[in-house]
Amino acid sequence: MKKWVIYAITWIVVVSLIFGVYELAIVKSVEAPHEKAVRDGSKIQVDYIGMLPKEYGGGLVFDTSLYSVAKDNISYPKTPTFKMRAPSQYKPLQVHVGGSSVGGYTEVVKGFSDGLIGMTIGETKEIIVPPDKGYGPEDPSLIQTFPLVDNITMKEVYPTSKFIYDFNAHPQVGLVVTNPEYHWPMRVVNVFEDYAIVMNEPVEGKNYSTGSWDVHVMKVDSSADGGNGTIMIKNLITPSDAYHIKGLGHIANSKDLKTFVLTSVDLEKGTYTIDYNDIVKGKTLIFIVTLISIDSY
Repeated sequence: MKKWVIYAITWIVVVSLIFGVYELAIVKSVEAPHEKAVRDGSKIQVDYIGMLPKEYGGGLVFDTSLYSVAKDNISYPKTPTFKMRAPSQYKPLQVHVGGSSVGGYTEVVKGFSDGLIGMTIGETKEIIVPPDKGYGPEDPSLIQTFPLVDNITMKEVYPTSKFIYDFNAHPQVGLVVTNPEYHWPMRVVNVFEDYAIVMNEPVEGKNYSTGSWDVHVMKVDSSADGGNGTIMIKNLITPSDAYHIKGLGHIANSKDLKTFVLTSVDLEKGTYTIDYNDIVKGKTLIFIVTLISIDSY
């Protein structure tokens, strides 16, 4: 056989082998499985930062799984109700996607769960959760509006049981205690079997603290209101304080103290509003989520 024929046959064989390997590589590439993604029913671990939208105090963090975020109040300012935990308690959240809590994997609100579907390990995603897929609507009865400038009576009727509870003392004429709300002097002027009469005695022109913000005593008139006297105060708060201040108060018709958040200050109307609802109620929420692992697909 001539040499050129042998060379030709050899070349055909080599080329066939090369293309065969290339073709096999293409087939393998096509048949290779796609990267695993979260689906309904997956058990996963995620890190997250939960935030309010910017219209509520500038985008405040209300919860996170990351200690580095929790301790950083400069880059990640917090809501006034944010609860700091021990460093060891900050760890990825175990989530049962679309399912109830089981074996340490927790159920999360529907909007959060839905947003996790399709994520791959290492991916970071912003998930927007509206109220109907989050923590539900707010209760309007827990939202209260008050005047920035208000009049308070000087003379108060104080039930004996409440006096003892508030001041750890029995009421006696002449006894001076500190008003539990405004922290100004309050003097007992009369004592009866079940109640005492006390007089609030702040100094006109002085500021006092409510524990949440200061009030300025604009005027004290002991002869007003038929001799009961009135105290005109101004609450020293501004619109920029909204969603940055919390306090304790009594909801209407309730004796129990409950946490509220200052949600607005309207200088034109001369009012401020406090909200006893949980801060996540009735709001669209933002979650920045990173998928750490898919433990069960």
